[in-house]
Amino acid sequence: MLDAAASLFARRGVDAVSLRDIAAEAHVQFALIRRYVGNREELERAVFDDLSTQLAQAVVDNPLEGQGFGPDTVMGKWVRVVGALVIADRLSPADDSFNPVQAMAATLTAGYAVDERTARVRAAQIVAAALGWRLFESYLIEAGRLDDVPLQTLRDELARSARRLGATRWPSPPDPRPRRR
Repeated sequence: MLDAAASLFARRGVDAVSLRDIAAEAHVQFALIRRYVGNREELERAVFDDLSTQLAQAVVDNPLEGQGFGPDTVMGKWVRVVGALVIADRLSPADDSFNPVQAMAATLTAGYAVDERTARVRAAQIVAAALGWRLFESYLIEAGRLDDVPLQTLRDELARSARRLGATRWPSPPDPRPRRR
């Protein structure tokens, strides 16, 4: 049920999917969703928690690597679900949940030997950039007139920028001086 809901949410949008749609996609009776998961709000939370756990595990399994862009990837589904739920003010991370931001922070601590606070700050910044790019990729390409740059090059550069940010101590070093003409 959770996988079916996540796929539908990613393809159509969280608010455009009914519990009946999810039941049909999962090949289960509608009443089973309510019985095993609960109401709509509880289902949304369960999908978010499940995707967060899957994404956090992917970060742990593949440290310092990108997690994909397509709507069929765990990252793609997570971005669409978290984006919709946060914008609608229906989500905050559970204090006890293992989430992608915490997994990223652990990866930064291990991979770049940064202190725990730096890792937490940089992980939140990296996830923010990843969310923003994935949610607004088509708009950013058009607005930036980036049609002449291959999409994979833009995505690879985002991953490289994230690694550089993850290795940067916090607080950041001073801003560079403007170049004079």
